[in-house]
Amino acid sequence: MRYAVGLLAVPFLLAIPVLAAPPTPDAAPLSDHTAMLAAIQVDSLTLTPIVATKGDGHDGDGLLVLDEAMAANQVKILEIASGDVNNLTFVNLAKRPVFLMAGEVIIGGKQDRIIGRNTVIPANTTQDVPVFCVEHGRWNGTTAQFTSAKALAHGRLRGKASYAAQQDVWDEVAVKNQERKTTSASDTYRKVAQQQSDGTLSAMERRVDAALAKLSAADRGRMVGYAVAINGAVATVDVFGSPALFKKLETKLVRSYLTEAVDVAARKGAVPPSPADVRSFMADADKAAAQRSYDTAAAETVINNGSYASKAKVDYKRTRPAAGAAPAVYENYQAR
Repeated sequence: MRYAVGLLAVPFLLAIPVLAAPPTPDAAPLSDHTAMLAAIQVDSLTLTPIVATKGDGHDGDGLLVLDEAMAANQVKILEIASGDVNNLTFVNLAKRPVFLMAGEVIIGGKQDRIIGRNTVIPANTTQDVPVFCVEHGRWNGTTAQFTSAKALAHGRLRGKASYAAQQDVWDEVAVKNQERKTTSASDTYRKVAQQQSDGTLSAMERRVDAALAKLSAADRGRMVGYAVAINGAVATVDVFGSPALFKKLETKLVRSYLTEAVDVAARKGAVPPSPADVRSFMADADKAAAQRSYDTAAAETVINNGSYASKAKVDYKRTRPAAGAAPAVYENYQAR
């Protein structure tokens, strides 16, 4: 599965027409800007593609993502000199901002970490960013610098990063290592992350690829996310403000979903959630009070904690049109 797209020299924050034609006629409305296509079932996992329905999205090509920026030596992530488990120094040397997802795995330093907040780091900026340790038993290393593991934590762990605390993260890492039989002396998540690209999940991934290949080119080109369910229960919804940004992260996302589902046996009789089920899941978080979570000079992140779903939304700091006129840069909904 490879959907990365080339970088275009377009101005940051420019809103451009994304789509002109409507999605497949039987697509189910999800929001003012999106709709859901038919569900893809792979064992216990259901992936429902989400497509944009309006041409008012953000310009996703104005943003770099972590892996491409690191590959071009345009960012550095370093231990804070004094040592801090839950903060690292992020140096963006690029002339463009970098989009970070909570749960992106970075390895090295004194202990492996995951990014702790969904955010946008401005161009030519050095600042501390929140992180969580995913290697409970190590606090030493030969370098203060980190590299990307090119992996995204599975959904439950991403949820702990966005909406919980360090001990919750450690507990979830330990559970997943036990499930995956990857427990080590330092209890690092690194081996689980490596399984996303070493062929361990390839059989499941091929089935997802085969289902996606059946979509029309138009629907494939307007995809902006997925609604994810495990044995019929909605677990995660990821929605991006543009197909361009989504495509840069789709492989990482899908592999994280597979990592979530691979240890869950398919329950006989489980059916995919209906569009109404997904909308109800999102509405539970949407109706909760919003709380400021993390700010940069470029963007702000807010979270909502509902009764059974939480939400994190990243949007630019700028004068915006009327509420609802354009989608956010990124929204994540996660089962609590």
